[in-house]
Amino acid sequence: MDYIQGTERDQIVMFNDCLDTIIEVENPVRVIDAYVESLDMKKLGFKIPELKTGKPPYRPQVLLKIYMYGYMEKIRTTRCLEKECKRNTEMIWLTKKLAPDFKTIADFRKDNRRGIKNIFKEFLRFCKEKDLLALKIVAIDGTKIRAQNSINNIYRRDEIDKMQERIQEKISEYLTELDIADEKEVEELEIKHAEVEDVVNKLKELSKYKDKVKGIKEIFEEDKDLKIYFATDNDSRFQSDKGKIKAGYNTQIAVDNRNKLIICNDVTNESNDQKQMTNMVDNLKDIKNDLAIKEKTKAIMDTGYFSEKEIVNNKEKEGVEIFVTYNKKANKKNGKELVPGKGFKIEDFTYDKEKDVYICTEGKELKRTHTKPGTEKSGRKVYEYQCYSCNGCKSRSFCTKNKKGRSIKISVNKEYIDAYKQSMEKDKSKKLIKKRKEIVEHPFGTIKRNLGFTYFLQKGGI
Repeated sequence: MDYIQGTERDQIVMFNDCLDTIIEVENPVRVIDAYVESLDMKKLGFKIPELKTGKPPYRPQVLLKIYMYGYMEKIRTTRCLEKECKRNTEMIWLTKKLAPDFKTIADFRKDNRRGIKNIFKEFLRFCKEKDLLALKIVAIDGTKIRAQNSINNIYRRDEIDKMQERIQEKISEYLTELDIADEKEVEELEIKHAEVEDVVNKLKELSKYKDKVKGIKEIFEEDKDLKIYFATDNDSRFQSDKGKIKAGYNTQIAVDNRNKLIICNDVTNESNDQKQMTNMVDNLKDIKNDLAIKEKTKAIMDTGYFSEKEIVNNKEKEGVEIFVTYNKKANKKNGKELVPGKGFKIEDFTYDKEKDVYICTEGKELKRTHTKPGTEKSGRKVYEYQCYSCNGCKSRSFCTKNKKGRSIKISVNKEYIDAYKQSMEKDKSKKLIKKRKEIVEHPFGTIKRNLGFTYFLQKGGI
């Protein structure tokens, strides 16, 4: 019995196979092909190339299909996409044997940013028509994605002078080596010609680096508020992700509960989520308006989004109800009792509305210091209340370390925030909030683990 034999490479056939037979009927590329061909590219904002004399351009549909197939198959770079057009049977079927070069593919993405964004909205309309979206419950979350900026290309204002000194010292060392080589015979020094050439090449690299550092120092001098400069990707910032700090971005998504489809997204260089609620809620409202959905949407977020200012700003947003968990601070840190201790926190004090004072657990009054509220860095407006009779109090060590005595800051929106926190403690709210992870973590897992998209290829543009 012989092995299964392949077709001889020099075998001549009378009839060629039909291109359509190489792709099975249920292959996903047929969905990409049918969907893209159904789109009105001009209406979506894609640039339609003019037909002139000479070599004709590619249809924008062909280039869009290439990108969509690439994302589905984890192929991100334009050079790899060009290669797949020539050897991948699915891509050959999809493009009808067309193979645009990588520059053409890259230019298509660069020239059609608006059109590609509109494709996202158009696809949501398609999902709405097929009853794949509900927008009754939406989970919002962010994840950190690395930028194209290595740690070696990050410069700090307070280190730039030392860097210039180190570069100059290194240049001086190499110049000294070359001077010694000129004074003595190369054989006596046992320095080969290749080694001398290596020193010369290093000097050239250091000179370029010196000019680069000089240019960055000028940027610091022009912008007195700039503390850190990201040389490769100026828009990126330090992001902390699972204990590691790297240059990157904070990517935000809102995900529908029904089929875990991403409804809207955004990219920011803010290192936390505290200021992202308003932006994401506004994006969600825009999508709802586009899809003509009038039912109320419950938007769920984790503790990272809890910001008094953001919650107040979004409390009356029509069509969206906010559900955000809040951090219940423990009374101990690293095994040590915190100050103020248990029984001496703000919530343990009582408020006398007639006198406009807070009374601590020892019966002492905290009076308001100013008639107008102050504004904290977070944007929260607060009144400050100060106790002027803390001296001699037996419980002072449990209450405050401030030499002036205990002071507290009370938000102008305290009543609303207290009521909001109580509403989040209800069983109905807790059950809803528990759904957040199973809704929003699923797409992030697909993007970062299954597809491997843990870093951005492009720079800036936020």
